[in-house]
Amino acid sequence: MPKIAVVIPAYNAARSIGDVITRVSDYVPREDIFVVDDGSSDQTELMAREHGAWVLRHGRRKGKGVSLRDGVKKALDLDYNLLITMDSDLQHDPSEIPNFISASEKYDIVVGRRTISSDKMPFHRFMSNSITSRMISWRTGVTIADSQCGYRLYRSRVLKRIDSRAKYFEYESDMLIKAAIAGFSIGSVPVKTIYNDSKSSIRVVDILRFIKVFIKSFVIRHG
Repeated sequence: MPKIAVVIPAYNAARSIGDVITRVSDYVPREDIFVVDDGSSDQTELMAREHGAWVLRHGRRKGKGVSLRDGVKKALDLDYNLLITMDSDLQHDPSEIPNFISASEKYDIVVGRRTISSDKMPFHRFMSNSITSRMISWRTGVTIADSQCGYRLYRSRVLKRIDSRAKYFEYESDMLIKAAIAGFSIGSVPVKTIYNDSKSSIRVVDILRFIKVFIKSFVIRHG
């Protein structure tokens, strides 16, 4: 049985993080849940600790990419075999965790695949996701339908070889591009499209950061 960790970056998620941890614990023990509180101004850290997760708190907000990287590093140090990343706002349904684990028997990375349509997504998210997914698919030669979905699974061998210094939302795109270029297999599983009336945190600057990551990918060398 593989040793499985769940890494959850969180920012001002006090209202939801307890419920997320409780629901994840139906599939993964609480001591295998790693919450990185990215400088929240609410009680995110306290709620996560009270619900039994391991918690790292940033003294100031550093970005989603830094939070993911810190959580991944801790899990790798503890020799986990599979690492699942998911958001802290209940947009990712923990009941779908077994689907990711099953797919990991075939793939090195498993990405959640939401319904990408303007009917299911806010229009700006639909456009952003459609464009970036097509660009990454073209760049890597691997069809990636939902490159912006943070609900995903990595086999530890990927994370031991591939790293990203990206600090913000572009981290997840950077990891997909680098992993595909390095020859790791990438698959997907369908997941629910849930927004809970939450506002998107993606800004114009995040698109510019993605473009920078995309351009830099053309000088990547793996040997």
